[in-house]
Amino acid sequence: MHYFQKRLIIAFLALIMLPMTTLQAKQNGPGRDSTRDCYQSDKGFAAGLNLTDGQIDLLKKNKSEKRKTMIKLRSDLRLLRVDMAEAASKPNPDMVKIKRISRKIGDVHARLTEERVRGIIYFRSVLNDEQRKILDQRRMQYGMKKGKRTRGHWR
Repeated sequence: MHYFQKRLIIAFLALIMLPMTTLQAKQNGPGRDSTRDCYQSDKGFAAGLNLTDGQIDLLKKNKSEKRKTMIKLRSDLRLLRVDMAEAASKPNPDMVKIKRISRKIGDVHARLTEERVRGIIYFRSVLNDEQRKILDQRRMQYGMKKGKRTRGHWR
C-alpha cells in the first residue's frame, strides 16, 4: 500500500505541475527570444544600443544570408572530413589525395573565419558612432579575462 501511495502522490504532483510549466513556457523555447526581440531586449547582444527599425531590418536580412552561407560552409567542412576519413582508412592511403583534402579543409576554415569577420564588420557598419562606442566599451568589459577565453558578444 505504501508503494501505491507514493505513485499516487507523484502522479498528482505531475498533474499539478504540468499546467504551471506550460504557462511558464516561452514561444521560442527556453531563453530564446524572437529575432526582433534579440535586437531590442536587454538580454540580446545589441542591448542598450537603441537600434532603429531600419537598422534592425538590415541586420535581420544580413543574419539570414549569413546563416545560409555558414550552413553551406559547415556542411562542406563535414563532407570533407568524411572524405578525409575515408581516404585515410584505405589499406594503401594516397598521401597526395589526403594532402589535397587537407588543403580544402583549411580553405573552408579560412572562409568560415572570413564570413565571421565580414559579419562583425557589417554589424559595425550599420551602427552610428555612439552605438559603436557603446559596443566597444561592452567588448572591453566582456572580452578576455585573466588569460581565459570567454565568450564575448562577438561569438
